[in-house]
Amino acid sequence: MPAVSPIVGRNLGRYRIIDQVGAGGMGVVFRAHDERLGRDVALKILSPGTLGDEKARRRFRNEALTLSKFSHPNVAYIFDFDTCDGIDFLVMEFVDGVTLQHKLRDGAFPEEEVIRLGEKIANALGEIAKFGLVHRDLKPTNVMLTPSGEPKLLDFGLAKLLPANDVTRSQGEAVDLAGTLPYMAPERLRGQPADSRTDIYSLGVVLYELATAKRPFDGAVPAQLVEDILHKSPPAPHQLNPSLTAGLEAIILHCLAKEPVRRYQSAAEVHAALEAIESGAGLTPATIRELKPSRRKMHLVALLALIVVVTAFLMGWHRFRRAAPRVNQLVILPLTAASGDSDAAAFGNGLIQTLTSRLTKLTVTHALQVVPASEIRAKNVSSLREASEEFGANLGVEVNIERTAGRVRVNYALIDAKLHRQIAGDTITASSDDPFALEDQVAESLVGALQLQLGPQEKKVLTQHDTEQPAAYDYYLQGRGYLEDFHKPENVENAIVEFNRALQYDPNYALALSGLGEAYWRKYEQTKHTELVRQAKSSCQRAVQLDNNQAAGHLCLGLLDEGTGSYEKAIEEYNTAAELEPTSDAAFSGLAKAYQELGRADDAEKTFRKAIALRPNYWGSYNRLGIFYMGAARYDDAVQMFSQVIALVPDSFAGYSNLGGIYIQRGNYAEAIPALERSIAIRPTAAAVSNLAFAHFNLKQYAQSALLFEKATQLDPANFEIWGNLGDAYYWAQNQRSKSHAAYERAVNLASKALQVNSRDTTTLTAIAYYQAMLGNSRLARSYIKQALRIAPNSSDVLFNAALIENQFGRTMEALNYLDKAVAAGCSKALLQDTPNFDNLRGEARFQKLLGLL
Repeated sequence: MPAVSPIVGRNLGRYRIIDQVGAGGMGVVFRAHDERLGRDVALKILSPGTLGDEKARRRFRNEALTLSKFSHPNVAYIFDFDTCDGIDFLVMEFVDGVTLQHKLRDGAFPEEEVIRLGEKIANALGEIAKFGLVHRDLKPTNVMLTPSGEPKLLDFGLAKLLPANDVTRSQGEAVDLAGTLPYMAPERLRGQPADSRTDIYSLGVVLYELATAKRPFDGAVPAQLVEDILHKSPPAPHQLNPSLTAGLEAIILHCLAKEPVRRYQSAAEVHAALEAIESGAGLTPATIRELKPSRRKMHLVALLALIVVVTAFLMGWHRFRRAAPRVNQLVILPLTAASGDSDAAAFGNGLIQTLTSRLTKLTVTHALQVVPASEIRAKNVSSLREASEEFGANLGVEVNIERTAGRVRVNYALIDAKLHRQIAGDTITASSDDPFALEDQVAESLVGALQLQLGPQEKKVLTQHDTEQPAAYDYYLQGRGYLEDFHKPENVENAIVEFNRALQYDPNYALALSGLGEAYWRKYEQTKHTELVRQAKSSCQRAVQLDNNQAAGHLCLGLLDEGTGSYEKAIEEYNTAAELEPTSDAAFSGLAKAYQELGRADDAEKTFRKAIALRPNYWGSYNRLGIFYMGAARYDDAVQMFSQVIALVPDSFAGYSNLGGIYIQRGNYAEAIPALERSIAIRPTAAAVSNLAFAHFNLKQYAQSALLFEKATQLDPANFEIWGNLGDAYYWAQNQRSKSHAAYERAVNLASKALQVNSRDTTTLTAIAYYQAMLGNSRLARSYIKQALRIAPNSSDVLFNAALIENQFGRTMEALNYLDKAVAAGCSKALLQDTPNFDNLRGEARFQKLLGLL
């Protein structure tokens, strides 16, 4: 039996000590009774010497006072700090229950309990961060479970009050520590300051331990433990708990990233990711595009592009041969054709497209997601490194095809993107007269390399060709290959020829008719010859008549109905296609778009949600829904969706760029910076760098903003907006205004070229007007802004810039008049507040009224 502490039974001031309940680095914890308020409290008596003098005591009291103002249901309250009879003690909420450490004696927690507790703790950490605090010592002994199962965080914010201790690394240098070593983030061991991402690392360690009953690093020698935390990858949690799902493992490992910029950037992101896998929500792709917020201020809006990377991805994890990684995202890369023959290349690309489509159908029942071939080509991705940066792919298939002397040879290699080594590969040779055998053998070999165990029906799907004529299938593959790159007119023409050849061998080949219908439609989009619409519809209808159970025919009709404005009919066709092929990205994206065209936003949202439910591990649907929420100004919902994208594809730059863009939309510039920095660390893009510069500009960090805009001009030297933004950053940065003239002139020259293409583009007219004003050219500035006002007199962006121009030339009343109109037209008041050009108006009553200050 432990010895009874001599302080038990005594009073410290108004607190009567009842019994000892714990001990830690700061001292011993007792349950005590507050005789004034009639309640039990936890009394933490600090170890002797913790506070060496009255100055340290005052500092501790001030910190405790700050902490006492925080309130959250999952955080134990701090009530008071006092000294009595030479004893320093903290007074805290007494939480009845047991610690997570105590519960871990029974082994790993059930997964649903790990997720539930993780959500609660993440929510508490998020609130702590909003309060400007960091826990610094999150660990199982500092999380109490109440009798009802609610977690309560203990000792938040107190670790920094401990006297600095140190541990020596193997190299011999000392590292100051404040916290508990096995739960300490690498940056703390490197002597860097703690922030909210430090707590996210500790949360990852706790989740790892709850899920496996083991710590990720648990060496007995402190110096070796430090080395492991700094440089070693933890064992994959599923190796310790094989029942653990891929989704939870991905979240845990994402929290444990060595560099803070590679982790979740806020506890809200962790909470969103856990909530998504708990609810069974998942992902689907759309047309690649860049989304920009409404033009709030021409010279500052910095390519707020939400980089929409639309591809299928793989979240479930599968085990490979001995050293193979767990599959996260699979990409079949574009063909490397040995002969240079365009027909051979088209055949190969068609083979890749159909193979990709067949593998995608397996994703409903297997831990597999596949990047669509069309998205790979649309993004001009040609290497696995590019696919990893663009889509987060960590596994790729490289294909080489040779056609000689009546034979076709396919060589493929399955490659680990992270380790840059081949996992598996094969060479398949077949007669050029038998494309069935070739594709079947390639598909079966690749499925074997992926170690997927297929049922009889799945095997049938994998080898289904929908024609018995090998020549018809050969021409169909070539047609599909040409149609993959339909933006080139010659490819569309070739696709029409090849599909017609396929139909000569098999007039009832429904897939060839569907392909022909789409090819006719693509040619109509290029030429606007209306006869092509009739031909397209005839082909698609014939395909559906021949085989009503093929999604391709209904997709073809949906495409035509959507393109000709028959949105109700398009909805019917896309719904049918989605029922026939639940993995069809085109079906769900087309359906949602048709609903949006009809103003049925609720139905569009339900469509995105349905796609998520059908494929909960596919990031594209979350991405699409996030974009939908952004357009509806539902920014909190958008943040949750993009956080889930990051959880599923943490190695892709797109999710971080999207999240940063949303934070900028909300005016949360400081929150945007870590997300954008992480996006840039994966792949520097002009959009992300410019957005990051924009965030720093609005935080009035003009010199840093200028450096970033300089980098953005190197990445996209022909973009006049970036040059104009650089001019603004120079203009407001200390001692750099002289450099703004050249940047504004470059912006004017580039914008003038754009104006030659479209002389009525108000965005370009407004930009030139503003740049001319900043160059001091009053006549030119007013001329361009008047043109823009004639075209769009009620545009908040044009009116805002008109105010900027008038203010630049000292016409205060005219500037305020335009600002009145701009705000009435929907201009953000926050924009007025953030714009340094209007600093001279801060004392004006009308301006203060516009800001809502009067």
